[in-house]
Amino acid sequence: MHQAPTTAPVHRSLALWLVGSIGVFVLVGSVALVALFQQRVRREEATAFETQARANAAFLDRSPLPQSDQMAQQLGEVMGARVFFWHAATSSIVGKPGDAVDAQIMKLPVDGRVHLMPDEREWMVGHVFRGSSRVFFLRPAVDSGLLMPAGEHWLVLAIFWALSCLLTWWLARRVVHPLRQLAEAVPAVGGDKNLPPLPTTRGDEIGLLAQAMASTHASILDERERRRAAERLALLGRMATSLAHEVRNPVSAIRLHAQLLDGAPPEDAAASARLIESEAARIESLVSQWMRYAKPGPVVMQPIDVIALVREAVAIMTPQATHAGVVLHEQIESDQWTLPGDRPRLLQVLNNLLLNAIQAMPRGGRVTIMLKAPVIKIGDEGPGFSEAALARLGEPFYSEKEGGMGLGLAVSREIVEAHNGRLTVTNSPSGGALVSLTWNCAQH
Repeated sequence: MHQAPTTAPVHRSLALWLVGSIGVFVLVGSVALVALFQQRVRREEATAFETQARANAAFLDRSPLPQSDQMAQQLGEVMGARVFFWHAATSSIVGKPGDAVDAQIMKLPVDGRVHLMPDEREWMVGHVFRGSSRVFFLRPAVDSGLLMPAGEHWLVLAIFWALSCLLTWWLARRVVHPLRQLAEAVPAVGGDKNLPPLPTTRGDEIGLLAQAMASTHASILDERERRRAAERLALLGRMATSLAHEVRNPVSAIRLHAQLLDGAPPEDAAASARLIESEAARIESLVSQWMRYAKPGPVVMQPIDVIALVREAVAIMTPQATHAGVVLHEQIESDQWTLPGDRPRLLQVLNNLLLNAIQAMPRGGRVTIMLKAPVIKIGDEGPGFSEAALARLGEPFYSEKEGGMGLGLAVSREIVEAHNGRLTVTNSPSGGALVSLTWNCAQH
């Protein structure tokens, strides 16, 4: 079953989103307000025109003035409109000389109210007076175009929109910039490095969040330091306890044989001296392991011939292997392998692993050293590792070997990992332990 590939989330700028959203709101709102104001102005002008027309119609109804073209012209100049009379007797329309009107005005209600002409360009107010005669007042309608205000209105709106965008951008910066600071600081919370500058001086919720983040970071660092101090003390205690336990037996043996030297026959005295020397060497070895683990020396990187290094380790450990009845067998399948590293430290790793393999076979056996770049494998014919040992592999001061401090594998693993390698331990299917050293930077 194939899993659909996941796509990376698209990064969207919160500042641009805020500016765009509020900008659209301001644009639509301002246009709606312009339309509302236009509608209100139009309604107010229509009401005023209607009131003026009624007043003039009432004046004509009371006065004996003739319904002539001159009267239509003079009345139209006073009202700022076109005036027409309809004579009921002749069914004719009289207006300003040279002015004509569509006969469709007779189809609109004559009720003293404003009506829009069929061409939607003029208002008309019609009145009946002097029995059945009629007077019509026509005036150009206010421009009802929604997006066509006067030029100065456009200028004012443009300035308003620009100021709105600037204000919105400033507000977005006030929110987005500190949020970006907080987002960049989140991965560093609890780390060893200091946090980047945070907006902790703000008095709003962002400032409170920044203060909480800074406080959390400080608390984690403080807790980590206390934990490290406790771990150092615990490690020191375990090291001291382990060393004291391992040194106690050799010291007891040295004390006992030192007491036997006084008055002992020459042969017994020589045997006691050899044992004292052996136990002293054992104590020296334990102390050396401890010192190398507690305070390793400086690392000196240089190109190393791995094949020559393996053969040197085999040559060093051969006398001890022969004494224990163990045969060291090499299987080298690479012609050349050069590795950058610290030669003494890598030699220490090989010596530790070969010593562990030799000590795992007290009745003798065979240790096979297989080399095929970039892997070195060391296998023995001993009982192998127990499940507990595999679970606690590399843990300092854990050892199932009599007289061991449990530092060999721990030190070896640290050295190998410092050289960009990996140390793994398993049990071979044919029996015995199998330790593999694998490097990622092998050069053939």
